[in-house]
Amino acid sequence: MLRGFWIGAIGLRSVQSNIDFNVLKYNDFFTDRLKRRVITLDQLVFKLDEICSVIFAFAFLVISMLLSFGMFFLTFGVVALFLNTIGEITPDSIDNLIGIAAVIILLTLFITGVIYMIDYFTLGFFKKVKWLKKVYYPVYRFYSIITLAVLSRSIYYYMISKFTKKRIRLLYGFAAGLFIVTLLFRFDQHQYFPEEDNQFLMSSNFYDDERPKDDYVEVASIKSQYVTQPFFQVFIRYDPRDNSIVQEHCPDFKPMKDDGLNWRMEVKMDDENFTIKGKNYSGEDFDQSILCLSSIYEISINDSAYQELNYYFYEHPSKDQRGLLTTISTDDFKHGENVLRLRKIRKIEEDDSTRNEFQKLAQIPFWYKK
Repeated sequence: MLRGFWIGAIGLRSVQSNIDFNVLKYNDFFTDRLKRRVITLDQLVFKLDEICSVIFAFAFLVISMLLSFGMFFLTFGVVALFLNTIGEITPDSIDNLIGIAAVIILLTLFITGVIYMIDYFTLGFFKKVKWLKKVYYPVYRFYSIITLAVLSRSIYYYMISKFTKKRIRLLYGFAAGLFIVTLLFRFDQHQYFPEEDNQFLMSSNFYDDERPKDDYVEVASIKSQYVTQPFFQVFIRYDPRDNSIVQEHCPDFKPMKDDGLNWRMEVKMDDENFTIKGKNYSGEDFDQSILCLSSIYEISINDSAYQELNYYFYEHPSKDQRGLLTTISTDDFKHGENVLRLRKIRKIEEDDSTRNEFQKLAQIPFWYKK
């Protein structure tokens, strides 16, 4: 809005350079006060341009802060993953040593990150302490690189040198307060519309012909809410967070891929040959793999559970999401409304023990025409 106001002021300045109070024919009282209080268009254009530029720069700083937080947590995660990989490939005899080193490294990374954040938001508190300069400078350099703060450094130092710290803190406080208010409150007049998932809630994400092309399948999907064919298909999205549950449910089966980083290449060396080629997964037991993955799900329609379903690995056309696809006969469907219920095994912790039980994952209503 301010940029639009600024452009309007520039356009007006091109056709009118000053105010002719004689044409207005106001009395001396108002004419005198208006001459003193109404700023010229040149001054207005300059002030609007300065305000717009500062707001834009501050918005860029806020974005760079969010980017810096993301880069810090990404670095923390990569280091943690690297240390975990080191722990897996090293002998068991030094596991304790690796664990202690990992704790020290991650704790140091976290503490120094907090120190850098405090210095950033206090506008350079640790940079003012002389005896800390040699200790803090390597920390400052390290986090300036991994958080990509070098991209916004010029704007940051320009703003904190141009404006008083009180104004900058008020601006930070206003932005933080606005952010907190948007988290705690929202305007909503739909008093009788529930916010939580329930048996009466329908979602277009469940149906392939209604889901926007750019949206992902959240849980499961069928072709349409209107079924007329003798068979219909159900797609269940593969959630990698279920890997631990599948592993516990099928402890004797070990897939050929690890959960996380996997080598793309395979190295083989014998007496005469040394070969490097792409990883070959043809030796995997696909039948057992799909059996283990599908065993954590239960599909029922109108409270009738289907035990003997054939599942297939499937990449859904929506964003090529991976999952399971099964086909169900419509012979037992009733004319009109039917409800597909999908349940998944969940781990339930009770006192000192844990148990697995099926819990609701999705409920998809559809209408069948015989």
